[in-house]
Amino acid sequence: MMLFAGAVGEAQVSVVADFCYLYSSPSFEEVVEFEGTPLKIEHADTLIVLEDDKTAEFIKVKVEEKDIEGYVYRHYVTYNVLSQEVYPVFNGRVTKNDAVIYDLNRKPTQYRGKNGQQVYLYSGFTDKDEMNAVAIVLEDGSLFYGFMETKDIAPNGVNGGLITGIVVIATCLTIIFLLLFMKKKKRH
Repeated sequence: MMLFAGAVGEAQVSVVADFCYLYSSPSFEEVVEFEGTPLKIEHADTLIVLEDDKTAEFIKVKVEEKDIEGYVYRHYVTYNVLSQEVYPVFNGRVTKNDAVIYDLNRKPTQYRGKNGQQVYLYSGFTDKDEMNAVAIVLEDGSLFYGFMETKDIAPNGVNGGLITGIVVIATCLTIIFLLLFMKKKKRH
């Protein structure tokens, strides 16, 4: 049984993966080609939903700007509804108050992050990029997919400076113990 999210062609999904491919059937077997190369759909691209059987692993979609239909893997897209049933495991945090949250098109929204607020970094954390893809829980409890400026977020985990400090201390202690051991050996 096919279930439709609204009338055909009205519902949209946005790509939350770094990229994904469009397939000619609801499987990973054959990638749709465009101008002789596999059609690669980028993060934040919007697709029109044609058919969605909620129990299937693939959704039938249309890439409007190329006028091509195909199937996309369900777990690489979201309906981008602010309320989601499943929240991701957070792996980052906001590092300043009033940090601007951007939509999937990288346009500023009225939403703001607070210092210490948890976020999910979709593509990991890259400090070389101006922005990183995030999922963040808004004040009303809904989950929002978008971007935040790299300077306003940080990944969770051990601080790189702490690791460097531990290595330096361990190296110094090793040298001290070696010198003490060598002095004791010379005395005997």
